[in-house]
Amino acid sequence: MADETQGTQSAIEKLDLHYPLNVDSRDYGGRLIFNVMKEAETDLGNVMDTATNFLKNFIDPEDEEEGVKEVAGENPEEQVKGVNEHKGFTPSNQTIIKPRPLTALGRQVSLYLPIGLQYRDNVAYDNMDLGGMGAAAERGLQSGQGAISALIEGGLKTLQAGLGGNANKDVAKLGAVKLVSALPDEISGAFRSAAGVTSNPNTRVLFKQVNLREFAFNFKFLPSSRKEAEQVKQIIKLFRTELYPEDIKLQLDAASSISIGYRFPNKFQIDVEYKGEHVATKIKPCYLRDVSVTYNNTAMSMHEDGNFQEIEMSLNFQEARTLNRKDVEDGF
Repeated sequence: MADETQGTQSAIEKLDLHYPLNVDSRDYGGRLIFNVMKEAETDLGNVMDTATNFLKNFIDPEDEEEGVKEVAGENPEEQVKGVNEHKGFTPSNQTIIKPRPLTALGRQVSLYLPIGLQYRDNVAYDNMDLGGMGAAAERGLQSGQGAISALIEGGLKTLQAGLGGNANKDVAKLGAVKLVSALPDEISGAFRSAAGVTSNPNTRVLFKQVNLREFAFNFKFLPSSRKEAEQVKQIIKLFRTELYPEDIKLQLDAASSISIGYRFPNKFQIDVEYKGEHVATKIKPCYLRDVSVTYNNTAMSMHEDGNFQEIEMSLNFQEARTLNRKDVEDGF
C-alpha cells in the first residue's frame, strides 16, 4: 500500500497560484507565500523487529537482568551494555530517528498581505502550593543544604516545636491546625475558626511549557474576470485538499478495501515578503487546521458566468513544534 500512497502523492498537480491577477507587484508588494511541503519518510528498518525489541525491553523478568549484570561485572557501563545486548538493543539494530527534511511539492499560493498580521508568543506556568515544609526545603536548597536536610531541619522541626509548645502561641496553634487537617472538613474548619489562624500555602509560580504558536489569515476575493474567478477556485481547493490526510487502506480483495488509518497531512512553509524580500518574524513549518469559506457575505449577487462576486476565506495554522530562545535569536 506504500507504493499506492506514493503514487498518489506524485500524481498531485503542481500549481503556482496567485491573487489578485490584475495588480502589479510594484503597486503593492506585500505578499504571503504558502508552499506545500512533504516530510521525508522515516526509515524504521524492520518494523516488526523494532517493535519486538521495544516490548522485550519492558517484559523481561528482573532476575534475568540481574543475571546479565553478574556476568558483566561491577562496571556500571558494562552492566548497561550487557543488559541492552541481552534485550537485543545492540548498536547495529538500534533505530535512530533523525530530523526529517522537508521537500517542496511545487504547490504554491501567493496572496496579498492582509491587514493585521498578528504573531502571538505564549508560554504556560503552573501555580504550586509548597506549604510550610516545602518552603523550608526551598530555603534550605537556596542556601546550599540538601533536600532531605532542609525538610528535617526546617519544616519538621518547626512543626514539632509548634506541637510541643516550644514556639510562640501562633506557631503552636498552626501546629494544632496542621495536626487535625486530615480530619473531616467540618472538624478541621472548627479548629481553624477557634484558633484564628490558617497555614500559609506558600504558593509559587513554576514554569510549565512553551505553547505552540498559531496563525490566522483572512482574505477577501473580488474576482474581476472569469480567469481570476477560476484562480480563486483553485486556491480554495488547494487549501482544502492539503487540510485533509490520506487514508491508509487495507486491501480486502481485488474489489474492496477499508481505511485503517491516516497519513499525516503535508505541512506549509509560510513566508511574509515585500517586493520579493523576506520581512517580519519567520514562521516554522505549520499544519493547516481550519479552512473557512463564505460566499457573498454582504450581498447575494453573481457574475454573468455563474461565479460568485465576493468570496471570503479564513485559514488557521499551527506550527509543528515549539520555539526556544535560540529560535527567536534566529529570527523566528
